[in-house]
Amino acid sequence: MKLTKKLTATLLTSAGLASALVPLAASSASAASQYGCSYPRVCVYGGSYADGSIIGWFQDNGYQNMPLSIQNEPDAVVNTRNDDSVWLIDTGATPDRYICIPAKTAANLGKYDHPNGTTWANDVDTINIFNDNGLCSGTNRVQQGTVPANWP
Repeated sequence: MKLTKKLTATLLTSAGLASALVPLAASSASAASQYGCSYPRVCVYGGSYADGSIIGWFQDNGYQNMPLSIQNEPDAVVNTRNDDSVWLIDTGATPDRYICIPAKTAANLGKYDHPNGTTWANDVDTINIFNDNGLCSGTNRVQQGTVPANWP
């Protein structure tokens, strides 16, 4: 009788541990890498995201100037983050222009017209990663906009 109780307790404890481990494994599966860009990074590429190479990656929230060696070089971007949007900013324009990349989105910048008459490829020098529920102006589509020069 004592052995049966001990065996039952052991089985219940093992089952409890197994069920406690399942959510941990499942939650990490929701964060995925895309096109060689590891979660939770935002990667910029020389060439398209599908066949180009990563020339830089960013992970911290907030405004960051891209290193001089890659300013105005990115042709594509991949945002692997789940809840954060990304602004790629052209501070050479007046006013400053941005293209917003929603969470879990890859974009070839040459497919988006820049207000200066070219495309967004080779026209970004600053990045802003921020929590906007992963949306750009309330949508999960790439959006563009304008902010005052030297903003914020």
